[in-house]
Amino acid sequence: MGDDFYFLRFEHRPLTPEQWDRLKRSTVRLAREHRAQMLRSLFVAILTSVRRVGLRAAAAARRRWRSYVTWRERRRAVKELGLLDDRSLKDIGLHRSEVESVVGGPDTSRLTERKVAAVLVHKPCAKRSVAANGAPKQLIERTAA
Repeated sequence: MGDDFYFLRFEHRPLTPEQWDRLKRSTVRLAREHRAQMLRSLFVAILTSVRRVGLRAAAAARRRWRSYVTWRERRRAVKELGLLDDRSLKDIGLHRSEVESVVGGPDTSRLTERKVAAVLVHKPCAKRSVAANGAPKQLIERTAA
């Protein structure tokens, strides 16, 4: 037991009742302060998360409401076009079977022919490089090879 720590080797002075009371009060005070600080931080964290969830829920509700209103407008347009006779639809340039697809129909994520044509036709001229005589550079390179 040479190098082992021997607890009874040290002298202990017992605390007086006043010292015990002071020690107890300060420990309780520190524990209460720490508890209050932890409760405050917990409350802030809860409010922050509730606010985030509330903002997300509000944004989702707005998106759903907008899509519902859009759906109602499309249904009303389809109904009004459906009330027209075939001759009026022909004057507009539509067939009765095309009414829903023209208005947007249930699936508006599809690319319509007009959108595809607009993407294919509209290409900025700034991206093409032109040679000195006015022909595109790509054509010159192909014919030279």
